[in-house]
Amino acid sequence: IKWRILSESDGKALILCESIIANKRFNEYYIEAIEGVYANNNYAESEVRAWLNDQFYNIAFSELQKSLIQTTEVDNSVYSTGYDPNPYTCENTFDKIFLPSYREVKNTAYGFINNTDRYKVTSDYSRATGAYTCTDDSYSGNGDWWLRSPSNDYSYRARYVYYFGHIFNLTHVSYTDGGVVPALTISLA
Repeated sequence: IKWRILSESDGKALILCESIIANKRFNEYYIEAIEGVYANNNYAESEVRAWLNDQFYNIAFSELQKSLIQTTEVDNSVYSTGYDPNPYTCENTFDKIFLPSYREVKNTAYGFINNTDRYKVTSDYSRATGAYTCTDDSYSGNGDWWLRSPSNDYSYRARYVYYFGHIFNLTHVSYTDGGVVPALTISLA
């Protein structure tokens, strides 16, 4: 797995994966007879967060690598979502591995100047397991990927980066073709 350094300070670095490493749904949904469709775009309670901090963390990293990965207080505030107000924000989480937020992938200090800076190519594994991969010549190999930021209009939508680098607000949390681009903080000492 190849990583990109987004920022460095106090002997730590925030890094982001350079490719889409897997495809996962953000969260499940179910139907209640009286209230209709219910879906949860709450990142703290999401399936993708649980997968990142359990299966992915325990399979992808050696013991030495795990010793370098720091627990990060992940900002899930209204500001991080890009919408104010946003009734679907959740409390901050404390994670080893996390999805980036809307604000992080719009941050020019992290190198996100325009849409092309958000292109992510699908890995062999993510393609083999069903991640969406664009076949259009201009974007060939690029995929779509999740952000941890909830939509501000419906509880069943989360923010998402499409294969051409644009951030959308319309993606249903149960979408199973969604790519995972993990972020984490490591100790440099």
